Amino acid sequence: MSTAVHGSGPAPAAPALGRVTEEAVLSALERVLKAERKRVSKGHPASASRVLALSADPHWDGPETLTLAHEGADLTVRVAGADSVLAAVRALSMPRGTDEYLVLLTPREPAEFGEALLGRFLGEDVLRLNSWELLATDLRITGVDPRLYSRHWSWLADTLRGIRATRPLRLGAGVLKLEQALSIAVSVRFGREPGDQIDGAALLEWSRDPNAVTAFTRLHEDEREALRTAVERSLGAVPRVLFRLLDRGQVLDAVPIGLALSELADAARKDQTAHTAWIRAQERYFGAHQPGPEDTADFSLACVAALLRLLDGHEQAQAAETIRRAEELLAELDAVPVARASRLLDAGLHSRLADLGHQITLALGGSDDAAEDSLPLPQDLREVEAALERLRGHRRHDPGDAEGRAALDAVRLLRRLAGGTAQRPLGADTPTTAHQWIQTHVHHTGWVDRAASGIWHTGTQIPELHQALETLYRRVRAWRAQIDAEFARVVNRWNGNHAPSDAQPRAENLLAQFVRPLAADRAPLVVVLDGMSVEVAVQLAEEVNARGRLAEIGRVNGETADREGALATVPSTTNCSRASLLTGSLTTGKQDKERSGFTKLWGTPAFGRREAVLYHQRDLESGAGLHLPLKVQEALDDTGTVVGVVLNTIDDALAKGREGNSQIWELHHVGKLGTLLDAAARAGRPVVLTSDHGHVWDRGDCVRTQSGESARYRTGEAGTGEVVVTGDRVLLGDGRLVVPHREDIRYTDRKEGYHGGFSAAEMVIPVLVFLPAPDEAPKGWDRLAPGRTEPVWWSQPLEAAFTGAATSSADDTVRSGVFATAVQAPGVAGTAPVAPGKAGGTTGGGRSRKQPVPDQTPALFGDDALAPRTLGAKVIGSAQFEISRKRVAKAPSAEEIAAVIDALAAVDETHPRLPVSAVARAAGKPEAVHRAVRFVKMVSKVLNVEAYPVLTLPDGERNAELNTALLQQQFLSGGS
Repeated sequence: MSTAVHGSGPAPAAPALGRVTEEAVLSALERVLKAERKRVSKGHPASASRVLALSADPHWDGPETLTLAHEGADLTVRVAGADSVLAAVRALSMPRGTDEYLVLLTPREPAEFGEALLGRFLGEDVLRLNSWELLATDLRITGVDPRLYSRHWSWLADTLRGIRATRPLRLGAGVLKLEQALSIAVSVRFGREPGDQIDGAALLEWSRDPNAVTAFTRLHEDEREALRTAVERSLGAVPRVLFRLLDRGQVLDAVPIGLALSELADAARKDQTAHTAWIRAQERYFGAHQPGPEDTADFSLACVAALLRLLDGHEQAQAAETIRRAEELLAELDAVPVARASRLLDAGLHSRLADLGHQITLALGGSDDAAEDSLPLPQDLREVEAALERLRGHRRHDPGDAEGRAALDAVRLLRRLAGGTAQRPLGADTPTTAHQWIQTHVHHTGWVDRAASGIWHTGTQIPELHQALETLYRRVRAWRAQIDAEFARVVNRWNGNHAPSDAQPRAENLLAQFVRPLAADRAPLVVVLDGMSVEVAVQLAEEVNARGRLAEIGRVNGETADREGALATVPSTTNCSRASLLTGSLTTGKQDKERSGFTKLWGTPAFGRREAVLYHQRDLESGAGLHLPLKVQEALDDTGTVVGVVLNTIDDALAKGREGNSQIWELHHVGKLGTLLDAAARAGRPVVLTSDHGHVWDRGDCVRTQSGESARYRTGEAGTGEVVVTGDRVLLGDGRLVVPHREDIRYTDRKEGYHGGFSAAEMVIPVLVFLPAPDEAPKGWDRLAPGRTEPVWWSQPLEAAFTGAATSSADDTVRSGVFATAVQAPGVAGTAPVAPGKAGGTTGGGRSRKQPVPDQTPALFGDDALAPRTLGAKVIGSAQFEISRKRVAKAPSAEEIAAVIDALAAVDETHPRLPVSAVARAAGKPEAVHRAVRFVKMVSKVLNVEAYPVLTLPDGERNAELNTALLQQQFLSGGS
């Protein structure tokens, strides 16, 4: 790939003559007339000429005639351009008034006119205007720095006049200084607006623009060399190396070359082959005039920072091309292994993904020959976790993209599988009651379904990862089939023998158990998402909690609050389970019965004789300019009326499929759910988000075993993977139905998904309860911290799960042992522990308390032996920090920045990474994601001197990462 920019096009020309203005023409003529009068006063004969020849661009945009006030008289001045001698002769021959003056604008040299023509000009010569005087006239400034009159800077005036012709220059009315004039020229010639600061980052950006680079090489030598000298003197290493690449025709590859040099320098310290490639690179790119080691290192670091800015600035296409070219350069240098070991290049990312896939395959038994029901052992996961950490250490790893999510989901699934055995898939946490089985699905197997969907939907070009995901998915489905069989056995026994007064939450008593207690102050909004499984519910809950307007709460069971689930009717279909839920009784029916039954239920004394209204999805259709129909909005604003809404988006997807190949569910995917939640938050309403049943997906492995009344239930006798269900909660088939607990059985034609069966994914109804964020939780309820809603294995390695704190609730055995849900996140320096049941530091469901900022004050007399200074304290005590912080408007306090540094440094890695909420918490700032991100960005403005990536926000701004080596280089290199 040739990147040469020299030797193409015409040779650099002399500085072009500038165009003159009306003011310049009149000023020049007035000076000449004064000089003529002075000459005459000395006894010389007066000139009869009325023509002034000016050396200037012949193009004239002004009026044809001007007026000059001179010695009490108004002189008429005609202006004409003459780009040749012939044109000058023609202009001279045109008739003029007796007292009219002609000003000729010509680029021709005096010698070209000859003595005869020169004799007809005032002064018998072509007048050369002083460029600085012209510029001063143009800009209306009072003066010019005397240093600018040096011959060395003669080009600069014409450059500034050329810039002024295309861009506005605002210099004020004072004296134009050399530094200001040069700064303007540098900024424009290197791709910025006049006066913008040029730094190493701007130069590297300029180097990627072929047109800008070519324009620079075509400048006159005087200007080009002066600009190079000025920039090198000001910025040092980056321009020194960059201009050497320019001289060798390599400048368009500057950033890829810098990336390649960075990778080779790191590898050359350990590997002789890489060292040889490093020497080869120096010779190829710089020849005999190689930069010094420090210049090369600084240049490489700047190129890495440039790439990170592209990535953080969402210029993914440009970043991808830069990385591709860097990898190509390394291949040309026989350094492909270096690229594969990179923490920045795609080759390194792909290598880490392949390694993770290989380790997953080994943990599962090594190949497809391993038994489908064999499970990994905890010790089998050590290398998997190590591979995951290596992947996370790659700068291009994004846990938000498909491969990144699949990698983490795969490890999560392995952690969960390793907690059980072939005989007891859930290990020591295996439930024994129906209630425990339902809660197990809410807190464990529903999350397994979420992760399994994630790896099933992911396509990857990495063969090792593809094989691992395929094997793991089959193993998880077999594991889930065992669990569903036991779920069906225990829950079916309860379903046919329970007492009417049993407290187990189920469709017909869901409103009484969860919604009625919330209605004491303001009537709640009840949203029934038809077909929402736990897998979908946990995703929607994460987004609702992250938005910050609503806070999730749960009923206190013992000493702690938990998210709960309820049990659908049999069959788990809309006409049975949804009708029973909305009417508060076991029944079947459609929308009319749901609407009347909902209103009637809330009108009973047990429900407080409240007004209630139920809307179905079609009722929410509105015209242009409205989020909701006026009647619905008015009902939501009336907090005395209970509002119920049914949305069918998820259930509809079972028949028609979803647009796109994704397992992710977000609020905007589900009709007007986000709009309804916002309206409820504005009105101060509690919100209950629930469903009537869940669902299972058909991913090509579902088999039609025989014909039935519906896709997932039939009459007759049970076969393999089925159970016979009887009792008052069986609402069809005269109280007796055959339903499958295996997900791969159907009785009708194929669809995208089904419901009606007896698997946990279909039978368990998730119940999510929210309050407007500032509100107190009612008695018997408490705020739910994220650690109370996700299993330990979702976010922590298996070793952490083994030491995780067990819940103090004696009733909930599924939350104890190896996979107890974490009460709090792993400790972060500077944070206070969160007590069980107190989400985010709340007390009694109240507002969260601001955590104190850790004391960063050094010990008295600086006795580091008694009180060692932390990294954060050292940084904020440096002179460079104070300078950098003063440059940032509304910067965080020094103590807050120190707390951020120390929280990340406590992770004890060279590139420590923490969630943005944890970083904000360490500094005593709000933990809501959007506010935490804003705070961390303000800290990064202080720490990222000259845009070097000291503190960055990778992973789609979910995490904060600190480059501790770069931090110390920027702030502590002088000693502190």
